[in-house]
Amino acid sequence: MAILKLDHVSILSAEPQRVADFYRDFLGFGEPEIREVPGLRIFDLFKGADHVEILQTTDGRDPGAGGLKHVAFRSDDIQADFERFRAQGAQMLHQEVQHSEGCDFFFVRSPGGEWVEVLQSQAEGSRHEA
Repeated sequence: MAILKLDHVSILSAEPQRVADFYRDFLGFGEPEIREVPGLRIFDLFKGADHVEILQTTDGRDPGAGGLKHVAFRSDDIQADFERFRAQGAQMLHQEVQHSEGCDFFFVRSPGGEWVEVLQSQAEGSRHEA
């Protein structure tokens, strides 16, 4: 069980295209790939192995001031990492590993207040059984 690497940074914005333009024009990221999940429109930006996702609420929730939403790290054993975080007293935001199309994940809150996501792609050998 190990945290392998930073997976992505997630930014909440009421104006995601403006943020995407900034990342493209000033930081060299490509054009956004846009996808939807319940309550969110996600603008995925890539530059090599780097991934930034810009989130826009679509269900009427107020994005507030926007800004950093969470930082995500890739795991090679999501269930073992979940148990380790819980055993070490992390502030868990889920009671169990969550399952979505393509990946398994959980969130914790760091002592600084930001959310930290730990995820494992189901294609990478997650133990989730459908």
